[in-house]
Amino acid sequence: MSSVTLQEATMAREITSVAAVLPTGWRLRLGFVLFPLALIPYGLLSPIVFHGLPVTTVATLVGIGVILQKVLFVSAIAVLGKPGFAFLKQRLFNRIAPQKEVGPTRYKIGLIMFCLPIVEGFLEPYAGQVAPDLVKDRFWVDALMDVMQIASVFVLGGNFWDKLRALFVRDACVIFP
Repeated sequence: MSSVTLQEATMAREITSVAAVLPTGWRLRLGFVLFPLALIPYGLLSPIVFHGLPVTTVATLVGIGVILQKVLFVSAIAVLGKPGFAFLKQRLFNRIAPQKEVGPTRYKIGLIMFCLPIVEGFLEPYAGQVAPDLVKDRFWVDALMDVMQIASVFVLGGNFWDKLRALFVRDACVIFP
C-alpha cells in the first residue's frame, strides 16, 4: 500500500470515528459560523491602526478587537465540542499540511530555498558596504526571501518540521538511518 493510500485510509478512519460523536444540528452550524467570524476583527483592525487616530483610541480598539476575536474562537470551540473541533481542525489543516516524506529532488530544492535567505541575510550588510547602490530599496528582496523561507518549510515536508522542532528540545537526539 502506498503512503498516499495509507494516509487516505487513516484520514477516513479518523473522520468516521469523529463523525460518530460529531455534534449535529444547530451546534455544528453555529460552530462553523462562529469560526470564520472570529477572523473578522483582525480585518477590521488593520485600517484602524493605519488611519492616524490617537494612540489611546487605537490601543482601545485593538484591545477590544483582540478580546472579541478570542471570545468568538473560544465560543466556537465550546459550541462544537471536542469532537466537532477535531473534525473542523482536521478538515481545514490536513489540506495545507506538508507531506510527511518527500523525494530527494524536492528535498534538495527545499534546502536551497531554506538556505538562500540565510546566506542572503549574512551577505547583505557587506554588499551594502561594497556596493551601496546595489542594496537600495531592499524591502521587496527581503520580503521575497522571507516568503521563500516560509514556503521552503512546506516544500521540505513534515519530517523537516520535526527536525526544526527537535532544535528546541534539549533532550532530542539524532539517529541516522
